[in-house]
Amino acid sequence: MSNSQVFVAFDVETTGLLPGVDRVLELAAVSFTRDAVLHVYSQLVNPGIPVPEEAGRVNGITDEMVRDAPCIGSVLPVFLSFLGRGVPVAHNAVFDVGFVSADVATLGLPRPEGPVLDTRALARTAFPGRYSYGLANLVRDLGIRVEGAHRALADAHACRLLFLECLWHVGPDLPVDELAARSLPRIDFTAHAPRMVSTAALLQQALADDALVDITYRSASGELTDRRIRPLYFTTIGGSNAIVAYCFLRDDARTFHLMSIEEARRVP
Repeated sequence: MSNSQVFVAFDVETTGLLPGVDRVLELAAVSFTRDAVLHVYSQLVNPGIPVPEEAGRVNGITDEMVRDAPCIGSVLPVFLSFLGRGVPVAHNAVFDVGFVSADVATLGLPRPEGPVLDTRALARTAFPGRYSYGLANLVRDLGIRVEGAHRALADAHACRLLFLECLWHVGPDLPVDELAARSLPRIDFTAHAPRMVSTAALLQQALADDALVDITYRSASGELTDRRIRPLYFTTIGGSNAIVAYCFLRDDARTFHLMSIEEARRVP
């Protein structure tokens, strides 16, 4: 890989954890080569809803800060154009790509092509055996100095510096395709998350309307079952997004991981 190869580290701050349901609060990205920062992008986004107290405690973003900010429809095309300047890089990329993909789908925008390199996956290869691969812990343990953690631009810079650190350990001359192979599972804006995003949006609307949903669900053992559910509330289990719902098959409340819902259809 040449020193002139351009990468774009990006980060998304949100009102919650569920793409397609929760909203983007802030987008930031840094284009860079191995030797220099080229350009910086940072933009607050008005989510159209009050900022939840829990989200504000994490990222420090308040209703007042986003009140006069543009909506995602105005911001996202500019952000996607910035991403197109190089190879996208994110930490725990499944999260950021999920939120961007959800809004890309809603707005009918073209999806960025190519893989997104995930510094969490790369860090597992570069620094095996660590207790935690969270961005804040890796930055602290590796002595990377960045101010303003949990704001999008600060985390994008932290991702950039972590990527460069990983690059030196896994092979600074590796081509992008080989880096993508070290960053499994593959994450991209075309193939990643659309099903889960659309499922989350369908369940959210059913929850708001107190409607029933028919799902095809894959259990941990791989068994597929068809179930009729009444969504009750969203939750997370071990970092995985899930829905708690009344299951008519089991005649009881059950928890369903969104990634295990193969198909979801609202009952007419």
